[in-house]
Amino acid sequence: MPNSGEQELSERPQGYVEDDTYGDDREEEEYDIELNEAGKFQTAFHVPAAFYAMIIGAKGQTRQRLEAETKAQIKVPKQGTTGNIVITATTRKSVAAARSRVELIVIGARNKQQFTHFLSVPLNKPAIMNRFIDFREKVLTKLPAAFRVDESLFQQPEKLHITLCTLSLLDNEDRANAAQVLQDCQDAIISPLLKENGPMELFVRGLEYMNDDPHAVDVLYAKIESPTLQTIADRIYEYFISKGLMQRKYDHVKLHATLINSLFRSSNGDNVDEKEAERRRITFDASEILRLYGDFDFGQLTVNEIHLSQRYSTSCTGFYEATAIIKL
Repeated sequence: MPNSGEQELSERPQGYVEDDTYGDDREEEEYDIELNEAGKFQTAFHVPAAFYAMIIGAKGQTRQRLEAETKAQIKVPKQGTTGNIVITATTRKSVAAARSRVELIVIGARNKQQFTHFLSVPLNKPAIMNRFIDFREKVLTKLPAAFRVDESLFQQPEKLHITLCTLSLLDNEDRANAAQVLQDCQDAIISPLLKENGPMELFVRGLEYMNDDPHAVDVLYAKIESPTLQTIADRIYEYFISKGLMQRKYDHVKLHATLINSLFRSSNGDNVDEKEAERRRITFDASEILRLYGDFDFGQLTVNEIHLSQRYSTSCTGFYEATAIIKL
């Protein structure tokens, strides 16, 4: 989740090294492929400009190899310009194969970017925020001095949330596409489940930590209990993967809400270099917090919104700026 240390942190790649295997090419019917005026098959699709270099490769070698292997022509906009990737070939199969392989390059490159957005379930309701403030006060004042945690490590109450997945969205079209995919999820996944199961209730109860040693913890988080949300989160995750907006990293979404994060000491929520923040990260001893408050009850709520939230942002409500919101 944002600033949780879960994601692998990486600088923007300067080049791209392809895997030896591509996987199966997608079926031609999955793509919008038409005959152009010259009587050849053609497809055009958007790719953020940040990924053009990965498609072309050093001295054009990646594009040349893809063109040779698929028998298709791949046109990439010139440096400093934007536009669609255009793929042309004499057969529909060649066009589909080339597009599939270009999209695999983009997915792999996107996965190496720092994430810019995340799907979130806001927990910034008064009852839960008040219980969190109570928990924070207890940790800050009731623990023996050796186990106290600096106040700067706590999440802001107004930004309490559950992260369903993280995304690297690099331009306006990327963001519009993700917003549409989220809307599609509401229609195809969320609404049918809510119709079957009723309102989505969740409980925020109990503590867990990310690493193996409770005496050296990076992130302490609250556990989330909600079978319906778990099902929805897993299906949304799969759907976003199928649309090429993220790569698979795990089998199931881990529902949790970050409460204390050692990264917050370095970043203070600002947009800072993540590698530097990771280097300066100092773990904290959570053993006494877990012993005294391991079953702490932060309350319950009915989920009525899912946001496409912008990282490193703050709206007028104190929560993250939303690129898109779906109402449940």
